Amino acid sequence: MKRYQWLVNRFLIVLGLLGATGCDWIGPSNDSPYNHIFREEAAHLTDDASSPFCDFSIDYTYLEDENDSIATLINQAIQREWLGDDYANLLPEVAVDSFMHVYIRDYRQEVGKLYGADRAQAASEEEIPNWYNQTYSLVTFVEEGRPGIINATANYFVDMGGAHPNQWSRWLNFDFVTGRLLAKEDVFHLEANADIESLLLDKLIHMQAGENPDMQVNSLEDLQNMGFLQHTHMFIPDNFLLGKRGVMFLFNRYDIAPYSAGEIVIEVPYEEIGHYLKNN
Repeated sequence: MKRYQWLVNRFLIVLGLLGATGCDWIGPSNDSPYNHIFREEAAHLTDDASSPFCDFSIDYTYLEDENDSIATLINQAIQREWLGDDYANLLPEVAVDSFMHVYIRDYRQEVGKLYGADRAQAASEEEIPNWYNQTYSLVTFVEEGRPGIINATANYFVDMGGAHPNQWSRWLNFDFVTGRLLAKEDVFHLEANADIESLLLDKLIHMQAGENPDMQVNSLEDLQNMGFLQHTHMFIPDNFLLGKRGVMFLFNRYDIAPYSAGEIVIEVPYEEIGHYLKNN
């Protein structure tokens, strides 16, 4: 099965939780406000175990919501964002199982037709394209951020046989008093956008200078020579977390740099960014 370095540490956490159990697991930690669901299946295109397959896995975290209407609101919003509108109002385990069923069903129906045609025309198995073997992985987390805030993150890995897999993450913040999903317009003063963007640019310059001590990285031009911000200006991303020590900003691949640069996370302590927040 295809595996991917960027999720190794997180899967080790999952394996520690699962212990010696099987591939499907649901259950809360002792006295924990969070529950976990783990699903994994190698879904072959045909009944032949040697046929191509989709390596499908979901490690899903959600809030314990028994008799807690706010937690239920947050769980429903997370399911809408992570899985889609059709799954928002289902129980979390039902939502995950339904999503898995639909994804595998569609893979077998849509990819299976092409595979059947190729198999009928191919003189040997070696002539059948390798892209029929695919991977889908979703790993999510929910945890406390700054006081009164719940952070939710989702990490996606989808390999459909292209030049490289698609990898991206999404970050959300919820007001734990109301259950409201917070957009950046709810968090940052609008008139401070330019100042925050300048702050992020300075942080990125210092980050790249530290990671590349043999290169001169002192300016926007230096960043652009390295492949950063060639087709966009610095901006405040929709993906941010109100963490315990500061605000973390996530730039996915291609947001401000080429795929090879990977995800870029810039953390700004509250001491530096707090005066730009509406509820500091």
